Amino acid sequence: MIKRKIFIATALLATMCMVGGCATSKSGEKAAEATTEVAATTEQTTPVELNASEYVKLGQYEGLTIKGSSTKVTEQEIEDKIDELAEEYTAYKEITSRDTVQKGDYLNIDYATTIDGKENEDYSDSSIDIHLGEGNLNVDDDVDIDEKLVGSKVGQEVEVEFTFPESYEDTSVAGKKCQMIVTINAIEKEVVPEITDSFIKKNTDCSTLKEYKQQVRKDLISDKKTEAQQNNEDALWTKIMENVTQIKEFPEYAVKQEVKNVKIENKEMAEYFGMSISDFIEQYNDMSIEEYAKDSLKRQCVQDLLVEAKNVTVTDEELNKEIQYYIDELGYKDKKDVLDTMPEEEIRSELLYTNLMTALLKDTKIQ
Repeated sequence: MIKRKIFIATALLATMCMVGGCATSKSGEKAAEATTEVAATTEQTTPVELNASEYVKLGQYEGLTIKGSSTKVTEQEIEDKIDELAEEYTAYKEITSRDTVQKGDYLNIDYATTIDGKENEDYSDSSIDIHLGEGNLNVDDDVDIDEKLVGSKVGQEVEVEFTFPESYEDTSVAGKKCQMIVTINAIEKEVVPEITDSFIKKNTDCSTLKEYKQQVRKDLISDKKTEAQQNNEDALWTKIMENVTQIKEFPEYAVKQEVKNVKIENKEMAEYFGMSISDFIEQYNDMSIEEYAKDSLKRQCVQDLLVEAKNVTVTDEELNKEIQYYIDELGYKDKKDVLDTMPEEEIRSELLYTNLMTALLKDTKIQ
């Protein structure tokens, strides 16, 4: 499926999720260094001050039972990570023995997409590798671009017309007809490297394949523990919210202010995906922005009541430790750099939620 070039960053971040020890490839380290800069949001949210007990009433929040997640790591998962490393270093070698494209070929291509009479840079790219049959460029279910490339010659331009679906994630082009010109630069074959001790030593911070696998296992266990913790928190929070009773509706001024807050918080992500903020909220949360704002106010009130009930606080030591984490692990220069991007109150709020969930999970049975 053709994607806006900006979406490549998402895939890049996904490949960097396992960062630790020698199991990080050297190319991955370079990518991580290139993505440490975080843009500060210029507009700040305005917290909505409400008397929580006036709007919601807590139900049972202690002694609940939830289903836990497994943290077991299988040999197959380790092998999958080895395969991912091989894929990361896969190269493509040009085939010169023929110049006619066949089904299943690997190709190096340029493509330019014209929308509304103008070439759209977001949907145009050069010197990219694709595998025919995977549908890398397909958008319209009625048009198989891969199939149209079969039989073409190296150096040839292939013109394809199609229509973006009405439901396409980028609303700026959804439903629009377009023309794509694909230029065949080369027919290639995929060269997948063999993962050996020498390969590991050259391309990672480990010395042997055995050591790399040990580090992969360690990282996977760490990732699964983190994921399990998050899943446990989500499951517990869902049960707590199910037991909450809303006493009365939130005032209109509070809902309007929270809608503004939601828009500020989600503006960059919505723009990243080429969507309006309302469409972004509705697509990823299955509710309108007004419903989402009311749900947010409800969750805030529940959290306030739970924080009071469990006597949860955030110490200055915890705050400074979190800021130092941003500096050491996320590439910020110093404390000022962190606080210019994320206000201290926002960091405290996140820590407060973390401390709250830690306290609540101590009174929860995890099966």
